[in-house]
Amino acid sequence: MIYTSNYDECYVGNLISISGDKGRSVGFVGKAITELAPKKGFWREWKDNIGKIPEEENTRFYIKHYYDEVLSEVDIMDLLKDEVDPILLCYEKGQDFCHRHVLAEYIEIVYGIRVDDVKIDFNGNVTINKRPPYIRQMLLEVMNEQ
Repeated sequence: MIYTSNYDECYVGNLISISGDKGRSVGFVGKAITELAPKKGFWREWKDNIGKIPEEENTRFYIKHYYDEVLSEVDIMDLLKDEVDPILLCYEKGQDFCHRHVLAEYIEIVYGIRVDDVKIDFNGNVTINKRPPYIRQMLLEVMNEQ
């Protein structure tokens, strides 16, 4: 299995940062796969556009650039080949839009591997979070444009 979560909701397991700063700003000191992080250029433009352009348009911009500049450029299964039940971490909580949700949908679509977004407390209790449903549709649209 492959899982996703955020730094504040997952405390045990094979935790791996997929953020550009490797989670350092929140004190994360574990493994990192920065190849799966969004590129600074489009991330900054997306962030700067929040509240300035329609949210759907901005989200589509992000997904398109994440697909074009990251997902289509890496072999995710090669990056994860030595990992057992990896939990890929980023900053955004729950259903807040983020690249981990796009990555999870991509893995499910392309590789047919289920990816749950989880919350795991210090006692190992697991809660499954739902991803925003619009992400899959937008990603499929972007992928079909190629």
